[in-house]
Amino acid sequence: MGETMDRGDGLLASKLQNCEKLEIRQGRRGWLQECLCCVTKSSFSYYNGEKEIAQSKEEFSFLCRCCFAPDHAFDMTVHPVEGGDGFLEINRPCKICPAPLKCFCHSEATIFSGEHDLGEIRETCWWSVPQFKVYDHNEEEVYIIQPPTCCDGMCVDCFSEGCPCPHGCCIIPCNIYAGHTPVTNSTEPVGRMAKIPKKSFCDTYNETNYYVVEFPEGASVNHKGLLAGASLLINAVYFENSE
Repeated sequence: MGETMDRGDGLLASKLQNCEKLEIRQGRRGWLQECLCCVTKSSFSYYNGEKEIAQSKEEFSFLCRCCFAPDHAFDMTVHPVEGGDGFLEINRPCKICPAPLKCFCHSEATIFSGEHDLGEIRETCWWSVPQFKVYDHNEEEVYIIQPPTCCDGMCVDCFSEGCPCPHGCCIIPCNIYAGHTPVTNSTEPVGRMAKIPKKSFCDTYNETNYYVVEFPEGASVNHKGLLAGASLLINAVYFENSE
């Protein structure tokens, strides 16, 4: 455990050591900017409770983002809100978006802290329930990320959070399960990634996207960094476009 804790940047520990739940707010480009491929970057703010602890901007090819999102490649470096060097970096290559029975070109991202490779998130070959696996720097499977299921794990449970109306698919979370766990209806998640529905009529028409990452109890700083980075891929392929 000591070796795992030492791999990450020291700044990563200072930001995530005591963080049990990370709220991420994405300031998206407007629909007109998207249509015109304007040179404007999506910005992200990271909150531990009510306190903003970090910020980042999505680095991408504007033509690729405009024409091929959410398949587009992007890089992102998370910096402390007070400025200084980044403590988390996410590299996502251009891949085909998640789809059933896909045996190649799976969605993936690599997460770094400083010069240290924390690990990767990779889409698996799935049939009816989208699934991603998170690996540490030793290629050891540490987490499984997928929506809650019904029918003995064969279907996505659209009602796991209650009635999805009027929010639709945006209310379906992605649960976090321990690695090497057969996931069925009765499998207890250890954490959660979920879109936060907008609360007011005015919020419905702004370009801010809200979601939260609930870290597993007892997760190391490195694993929290891995999941925070992994959530940015989940956001790109699911949450960002779910409303």
